[in-house]
Amino acid sequence: MRPVCAIWLAILCAPAPVMAVSAVTLILRFDGAYSTESLAEMEREVTSIVKESGIRVEWRMLGDVHPSDSFESLVVVRFHGACNMEPAPPLGDERGYYGITYISDGSVLPFSEVECDKISNSIRPAMSNRQWRDRDSILGRALGRVLAHELFHMLAKTQHHANEGVTKSALSPTQLIAERLIMAPADLETLKKKDAR
Repeated sequence: MRPVCAIWLAILCAPAPVMAVSAVTLILRFDGAYSTESLAEMEREVTSIVKESGIRVEWRMLGDVHPSDSFESLVVVRFHGACNMEPAPPLGDERGYYGITYISDGSVLPFSEVECDKISNSIRPAMSNRQWRDRDSILGRALGRVLAHELFHMLAKTQHHANEGVTKSALSPTQLIAERLIMAPADLETLKKKDAR
């Protein structure tokens, strides 16, 4: 437990990274259970959404980060609740935000949180029988879209929301699990410009 706390403290106390980069490392911390299927699909979805921006995403679990590690750029994402789809829904309220990125004195910070239970409770009624058979992958897709939304805020250092695509201010359960959801072209251009600096 102590090494994890020391690593977390080192990350929090490090100077804020410059986000205008071609590679970003996402450090993931899960408070609850997650499935390998959800995690793999979340990674695939985020990579697919941001690839046209030229940004390469690298994935690390918090427990695999060592004090001697260095990163070109990093963001830290904490996942709350169970990030897997159980047959019986947990009790909970799906209203409210799916993810949040921290802001201090008007500046967007590279720290985000994702609410797995809210996302799974929200998408459950929208899933077909076929999707239910692949429920952990479908949840991973939804998690990836929420994470891509928050990643845009962190990398672009903006609170802006688009009128379409994954960076809309609110995504419906149907949009979270649809076959495809992209980032608005203007937002991809914003990331490309950040990447070019």
